[in-house]
Amino acid sequence: MRFGQVTGVLHSVDSGYRIVVTLDTKSSIQSVRDELLPELLRHNGNADPEWTVDQLTQETIGTTLAEQGWEVVAYQPQQESSGWAPPMASYLVRG
Repeated sequence: MRFGQVTGVLHSVDSGYRIVVTLDTKSSIQSVRDELLPELLRHNGNADPEWTVDQLTQETIGTTLAEQGWEVVAYQPQQESSGWAPPMASYLVRG
């Protein structure tokens, strides 16, 4: 049984936003999604960066990584940081 951590990070760029989703298995780190987004997803009628990164990270796990045999074990809440950090979503997976 393999275990890993999937992390999605949303960056603001000149042309909109960029989402990068990585799979860290301790023996390697693989970029599984790197995509430019013209705008954020809407949640309850509002553009929402946290919702966007979480939904697109879940979508990546449910499609790209599921095809490779990975499944979610747990959501990993982000720790409070004293400084500014981009919106992130993190999940523990096994495959």
